Amino acid sequence: MRAEQMTVEQKVGQILMIGYQTMDIPAEMETWIRKRHIGNVILFSRNIDTPEKTFERMRVLQSWAREAKQPYPLLIGTDQENGVVTRLQRGATRFPGAMALGATGNPKHAKRIYQATGEELRSAGISINFAPTIDVNLNPLNPVIGVRSFGEDPECVSRFGEAAVQGLLASNVIPAVKHFPGHGDTSTDSHEAIPVLRHDLKRLTDAELVPFRRCIEAGVPMVMVGHISLPMIDESGSAASTSTEMVTEILRNSLRFEGVAITDCMEMAAIANSIGVPEAAVLAIQAGIDMVLISHTQDVQKKTHARLLEAIHRKEISLNRVNEAVARVVQLKKRFLSWESCLAEKGPSFDRDSHEKMAEETLSQAVTLVKNENQLLPIAKSIRQLGVVLPGVTTLTLAEDDQSLSEDLLAPLQKYCAVNGQILSSLDPLQSEVERIVTEVAKTEIVIVFTYNAHIYKGQALLVQRLKQSGKKVVAVALRNPYDLMEFPEVDTYLAVYDHGKKAIERIADVLFGKCQAVGQLPVSIRYNRHSKTE
Repeated sequence: MRAEQMTVEQKVGQILMIGYQTMDIPAEMETWIRKRHIGNVILFSRNIDTPEKTFERMRVLQSWAREAKQPYPLLIGTDQENGVVTRLQRGATRFPGAMALGATGNPKHAKRIYQATGEELRSAGISINFAPTIDVNLNPLNPVIGVRSFGEDPECVSRFGEAAVQGLLASNVIPAVKHFPGHGDTSTDSHEAIPVLRHDLKRLTDAELVPFRRCIEAGVPMVMVGHISLPMIDESGSAASTSTEMVTEILRNSLRFEGVAITDCMEMAAIANSIGVPEAAVLAIQAGIDMVLISHTQDVQKKTHARLLEAIHRKEISLNRVNEAVARVVQLKKRFLSWESCLAEKGPSFDRDSHEKMAEETLSQAVTLVKNENQLLPIAKSIRQLGVVLPGVTTLTLAEDDQSLSEDLLAPLQKYCAVNGQILSSLDPLQSEVERIVTEVAKTEIVIVFTYNAHIYKGQALLVQRLKQSGKKVVAVALRNPYDLMEFPEVDTYLAVYDHGKKAIERIADVLFGKCQAVGQLPVSIRYNRHSKTE
């Protein structure tokens, strides 16, 4: 069915993507699909079980769409970036995230990992991956991107981004690169407020836009547009997602993108706390967006749906613009979806063992030895006891899934020697806890301190500094962003692994005790904090 043959209600259903709050599908979703013709659904961890159970639930949604005589199956998307943003967890592989891939120096790893990721998504009935993140991480203090990026070099990010896109396409999953025009140099999280980048078009063209141009030329079919303000390009200060200058002039006309442009979630504070979601949705479609994403709240979804209907009937949005958006969505569905696959008895299988092996091999290539003064590594296996400090890991942003560490992560180190393990109560320990830890590990000669954004949470940096002052040999291992070394350049040995899962700790343990070498390379620069204490 062509866009021109659809009713206005059917058209609005094709240009909206909505989410719901529970694991079991709420009754309201049947109403959305059967009565309001909604054609697109987003899933979060709250909605995703094992691939098999998730496919069964998605099959129910697809059957409602089929019975309602929707012309094409539902697009079902999620954010399976891997690393800290991993929605599909139960029964799936924990793959390393983007910065770990960047540290391997080989884009082939990105293609393999993302193809495997796509296979697992397909097995769950999911057809869109809102990934890869091709933001160029130019700001060490970026609160929301960091390890979600492949690195700080635009050309490097471009190569890895293109490889990831190719991998997803090879698995017949739709890649949606994000966050256009680039969230990597921001100091504000758009979940909390609108980030403002005071870059002109030349700067944007030379840095942030480089990966987007490369991926568009490589045929990426979908781009997610972020809620980022660039007042030197669009004087109104509008978020890119509602800016004609950003979407039509730059994304469409300059970069020649012809696929589907979707907004980031409109319920983020950058939009919801300013012009509001319903009005922003109208502005977004007017600006050249093809699909509006509203992830969470049913009341907001209903109001936005009604406002879009009203705007089309009142000709606030031209019929040509609506038909153009619908046509792009329909073309995407025709290319990637079929009723036969969406309504199959079960999803396609994947090779779990090979995926696990792939994840382990890639992490082995990512571990980076940044510094090893006094040749502290490898640690002698004759050491009587090793001091180990783990951070109190928690979720840092609204984009992430639940993040935590447990004592069983000490097991990989305990294979090699006795361990005096300590777990910090928080990411930012107080001076009193720092002093307690220093006392607890006083009888150990070497202390391994695992850090988690210590360049932001200074209590962790204080701990490393105090251990050095007490005469300990200290090995610091960054489990997340590798910028932590900026805060304690006096440390003896420093490694980065860009991941805090058990596989990552196992790879680190093997490097610490010389079973294998650290061959990764830093994908970002580390500039020492001029206030840090040095010896």
